[in-house]
Amino acid sequence: MSSIREESWQIKRRSDLCAGTNESFTDKEEIMTRLLFKDGEYVREDYRLAWWNEHKPDHGLSAWKGIFRVPPPPTEVMKKESAETLLRNMVAKEDADDTNAIYILAVMLERKKILAEKDVQVREDQTKIRVYEHKKTGETFLVVDPELKLAEIEKVQEEVVGLLGGKPPKTETVYSFEAILHALIEKHEKLLFPKRPVGGDEGITQKLAASFFALLAGKKNPYWEEANKVFNRFEDSEIWNPVITGYRDLIERIPQEVRFQGLEKSAFSKTLEALAIKEPKELNEADVLAAFASDSPRVTELREKVLEAARKAVSYAAAP
Repeated sequence: MSSIREESWQIKRRSDLCAGTNESFTDKEEIMTRLLFKDGEYVREDYRLAWWNEHKPDHGLSAWKGIFRVPPPPTEVMKKESAETLLRNMVAKEDADDTNAIYILAVMLERKKILAEKDVQVREDQTKIRVYEHKKTGETFLVVDPELKLAEIEKVQEEVVGLLGGKPPKTETVYSFEAILHALIEKHEKLLFPKRPVGGDEGITQKLAASFFALLAGKKNPYWEEANKVFNRFEDSEIWNPVITGYRDLIERIPQEVRFQGLEKSAFSKTLEALAIKEPKELNEADVLAAFASDSPRVTELREKVLEAARKAVSYAAAP
């Protein structure tokens, strides 16, 4: 029996010749394709529709009708969607750890109408193999369906979106986190955004830390726009650029960590949801800190950086 890797990650190119007559197909000609399993691997054969109808060959594992299109020049073929490029690269890499990502990429390309699912094969070990055809090139992609659970799908989607250079969509846990920050900012508004700001380096330190929390709370926070302007104003400063860079890194990392923890731990999500509906004056900082207690070094590191930013944001208030 072939391995999972051998059964998937195969790209079967559409033939230029009819398997029955050995004659070349013409552009936009109707053809029939069948998929066979020979000597432990999948085999694709393409036929002229007239030959197929006349000889009525066995359908093999599956068969479908298609349109032959003359392949575009090589330079045009290389102009792929980034998701397609990533899929092809993962197929070529032949890494079993990419099974889930390959499946998600195939689904993404199907939704973009780049790939079309033609069949689903079930192997003896009950592994599902989804047969996709590239609408433009006619290639057949054989992809293992790992039958992911909902939480697993979201995690793999996050990984894939990250590989594509984008940001995964926010989850309810992240929205709850932003709501908690919004409430805390409202509760301590006079400390974070005083009407008479402190001057000098101490004042800039405080202003940047407060702006960090406003940006972390999301665009719905009333101080978001002002905070963004503060960051932009000091970003070119040799002194303050490293501070702002560090805050921007946290603004990128923290929501994704909250998202990940929410997908991993349902209790964490429920705790944040309960805190998010509290009125600012009812929200207890100790309860918020307790929600983010963790043995994970990654979570502990982020938690300590946030606490340090909080100390800087209100440090002037504690000064004599």
